[in-house]
Amino acid sequence: MKRLPAPRMLLLALAFGAIPPLVGRAGLLTDYSAILVGGAVCYAVAGLSLNLLMGYAGQISLGHFALLGVGAFASGIFSGADRMGLPFVVSIAGAAAVGAAIAFVIGLPALRLRGLYLAVVTIALSYAAEQSLFRASFISGGSSGMQLPRPILGSFVFTRNADFLAVLLLLLLLVWQFDVNITRSKLGRAFHAVRTDEAVAASFGVDVTRYKLLAFVVSGAFAGIAGAMYGHLYQFVNSESFGYHKSLLLVIVVVLGGLRSRAGVVAAAGFFSLLPVGLIKVFGTGFRGTDLIVGALLLMYTVARYPGGMAEAMRQGKERQAVKAAKRAAVAQGEAGDEQPVVPKLPQMPRPSGLPARPAEMAGMPLLSATDICVSFGGLKALDRASLDVHRGRIVGLIGPNGAGKTTMFNAISGLLRPDSGSVHLLGEDVSGLPAHVRARAGVGRTFQLIGLAKDLSVTENLLLAQHVVAGYGVVSALTRIGKAAKVERELRDRAAEALEALGFERFAGTPVKNLSHGQQRIVELGCAMVTAPELLMLDEPSAGMAPGAAENLAVRLRDIRDELGRTVLLIEHNIPLVLDVCDELYVLSSGEMLAHGAPDEVVRREDVIGAYLGEAVAI
Repeated sequence: MKRLPAPRMLLLALAFGAIPPLVGRAGLLTDYSAILVGGAVCYAVAGLSLNLLMGYAGQISLGHFALLGVGAFASGIFSGADRMGLPFVVSIAGAAAVGAAIAFVIGLPALRLRGLYLAVVTIALSYAAEQSLFRASFISGGSSGMQLPRPILGSFVFTRNADFLAVLLLLLLLVWQFDVNITRSKLGRAFHAVRTDEAVAASFGVDVTRYKLLAFVVSGAFAGIAGAMYGHLYQFVNSESFGYHKSLLLVIVVVLGGLRSRAGVVAAAGFFSLLPVGLIKVFGTGFRGTDLIVGALLLMYTVARYPGGMAEAMRQGKERQAVKAAKRAAVAQGEAGDEQPVVPKLPQMPRPSGLPARPAEMAGMPLLSATDICVSFGGLKALDRASLDVHRGRIVGLIGPNGAGKTTMFNAISGLLRPDSGSVHLLGEDVSGLPAHVRARAGVGRTFQLIGLAKDLSVTENLLLAQHVVAGYGVVSALTRIGKAAKVERELRDRAAEALEALGFERFAGTPVKNLSHGQQRIVELGCAMVTAPELLMLDEPSAGMAPGAAENLAVRLRDIRDELGRTVLLIEHNIPLVLDVCDELYVLSSGEMLAHGAPDEVVRREDVIGAYLGEAVAI
């Protein structure tokens, strides 16, 4: 959904606010119907909350409805006449804050747990809340529950359900717009990257730990708002109002509606909110409580047939059509939609102003120095006192047989793993203790052996994600689009458009990366690595899967990166002719030890190198 201009948003808000009361006073919306629709609206906001966590960030929560309970009881404490007696607006904000705080605590295990283990933790916390926290007399009044008042505007009290429905719809619109803003900002892109591959996210400068917790916090705030809406709609809550089975229903809503689909989640929330009433009206009271059975059956069918939900199935159809159109355009331009295209001219981008300034020339010191790196995995020693230096303006090759430790060396240099011993210096600074996202900001860009992109995102969105380190605005600005966010996003998009033009990929701008050929994905990955003009470009087998013609063209582009763009390259590559063609110097790893170092033509003639890696002499 595109962000609506402010006047249109205001008109939409006025319509949301005016229609329910008018329809109610005309007798077309009874109090009973209004409360049914209101319940659906509350579930829709709750669904958006869980969709942000599961759909965007890929974090599992099977006890999410407990956060609605937190919001409901918090709002009751803030607004209750016998409690704090604060205005409704303040109680909604307070419910969001308390929901965010509790979600932060729930999110802490997510830093170490994944999948089933994280799901078990969220179930346990939900059960503990229902059986203990929500029964505490100082919170809920014990078994008697809690009364929540309807809001008051001047002398007007929203006692009619149709009137309060207008308030609920406005809150849904507000959360919807926050969700839109998230997906169009660095927050949404970072969440997607964390969900896709944490190592790739870190290589783009995303602080994985921070964004995991942030996903829980923002989701908890939305859930707190949903809980407050729910409580004030029914005007009474107790521990039984937030049973565990409702958390499961919320999961069904999100999965069936479609992970990452706002409209799908809202539609599914409406369907399952009204399903119990519909089943009873159609089939009688004997079908009371069967809505969860229907939901479970639909869930099994959807997971088996359309894992991304109904919305994903529709989205994939549109994406396939877009790819076909792009291929037809390529054929029309005489490019024939080549599966392994040659590498185009890579983007010549100035280093963004948001990054640290380059230091003065360091009197012969290497740009990168990795010294005595040792890495062990259990009893296996992957690297044993391996060292290498990379000087500015050079292409340095790192070769060796499979399993020699090359990618492990890359991961130690870029910060994706912490070596057992040794040090890494970048631009004269010791970065040994810094995580990957900090090293990315310091000037390290890299590609991966298996293509390091967020493949569910489009080409443009990947180029935006690659600029995460220079998206210098905060969470509040991202949520509201107030402050620097709008201006910075325009600048990032302009920069991405320049990179697309340099790559010649304008026709693929909106195409999800997963729908591109392998060779095209390699080109996009290189473009993403170059878009912030990193000091050191680390390429892990960039020619893998490329046709010979594309590999030859890659050699030209690598020299351009060094000579025209002034970048420094550290290269892992099994294509020995390519290595000999472009590298200024060469390191050879064998069984975790640095076997040789020197000029490429000299290194490949050494008997120990031939025996360990090449197997036979190479004709130079």
